[in-house]
Amino acid sequence: MRLSLLEILEATGGGEVGGTQVGETFSTFHTDSREVKTGGVFFALRGQEMDGAEFVNDAIARGAAAVVVERKTEIPSGIVEVLVPDTWSALYALASHALRRVQPLVVAVTGSNGKTSTKEMIAAILAQHFNVHKTEGNLNTETGVPLTILSLESHHSALVLEMGMQRPGDIGRLAGLAKPAIGVITNVGIVHIEFFNSREELARAKGELVAALPEEGLAVLNADNDFYPLLAQMTSARVASFGNDRGDYRVEGFQPIEGGGSQFTVRGVEVRLAMAGRHQALNAAAALAAGDFAGVSVEAGSNALAGVKVEHRLEEIPTPGGYSIIDDAYNASPESMIAAFDALAESRRDGRLLAVLGEMRELGSLSEESHRRVGERAAEVFDAVCVVDGERAKPMAQAAGAELVPDGAGAADWVRRNATAGDRVLVKASHGVRLDELVKDLTAA
Repeated sequence: MRLSLLEILEATGGGEVGGTQVGETFSTFHTDSREVKTGGVFFALRGQEMDGAEFVNDAIARGAAAVVVERKTEIPSGIVEVLVPDTWSALYALASHALRRVQPLVVAVTGSNGKTSTKEMIAAILAQHFNVHKTEGNLNTETGVPLTILSLESHHSALVLEMGMQRPGDIGRLAGLAKPAIGVITNVGIVHIEFFNSREELARAKGELVAALPEEGLAVLNADNDFYPLLAQMTSARVASFGNDRGDYRVEGFQPIEGGGSQFTVRGVEVRLAMAGRHQALNAAAALAAGDFAGVSVEAGSNALAGVKVEHRLEEIPTPGGYSIIDDAYNASPESMIAAFDALAESRRDGRLLAVLGEMRELGSLSEESHRRVGERAAEVFDAVCVVDGERAKPMAQAAGAELVPDGAGAADWVRRNATAGDRVLVKASHGVRLDELVKDLTAA
């Protein structure tokens, strides 16, 4: 969105030092100096570990035309310096201004697993009737959400936001900014449990999304999840439920499709997905519920879902060695691990099924039990398993009867020694294990 300096000053309550005329406009906004584009605005945010003020000169060197700061700094002439009491408040205030200017239908998605896939599905469905803007990449954070809002344009009529969290209050803050009309909670698992005292406390933190919805809005909730009653009680909005066994939007007649994907029905309408797994069918049901409320029928929504694909979500990639990599390396939790295993267990088995797995993080006191449970299921599904060593990975390796390797290079060597033409190799771990680099190595021509 292109905003004038005057708009920035009025929205943030800032004062201008030096720079240019108040009519000058800016169209890109940044909180990471490494991502600054020429002519952009850099917000010098103060974090727990780093102070953005230390990167002002780097941002200017990379082309920033304006900086939003809490204290005056020595910068080159011609650069706009906007002084504000609090740069975080300024960023959120400017994003709020942008949202008021465009006034799109806002749909927000959170949950322990499936956020990105569900967000992509909702965006595809809404695109039947709306001009959609959505979260890109990993911009689901306390900085990513306001930056996504600031990249709105006047022609956008719907905004689909993914919202991540680590601690209580994170979702509430993002929902307070975005003011969604529709809120989707895909599920409540145990991701980030190390930052909470109990699963209920974690569920309530996710429930901050539906608690923020207006009475005329819609909360889309997983009826199969243990915390469905709690979450339903937390909202004054209408509730639409989805699930495998129960719910207003129920997945029925699920079948894997030869060659990948699945088919099933929701409210009597046939749905075909390019993505495999019952967990993706559940995500689709949630997306159809959101779309239905927004005016896109289940029939129209099901047609839109057929072409949805999400990178690094059980994405099958051929290799020069004749085997294929099933890339799910983006992230991992106990629930998403088991869901991926189950999807592959139901799929075709031309060759052997192998897995390279890594640790799952932020599980707190549940870590050892969770890794062991995942390892036990891996032993049932895969013909051979390799686990990349890590602080938390050993119980999983022991339960899976896996070969433990020290790092990604060791995993690559294991795959090349064990995988043959026709085999399929799942790669999955928490993002910090960086098994995405292993995928690039093994699939390089």
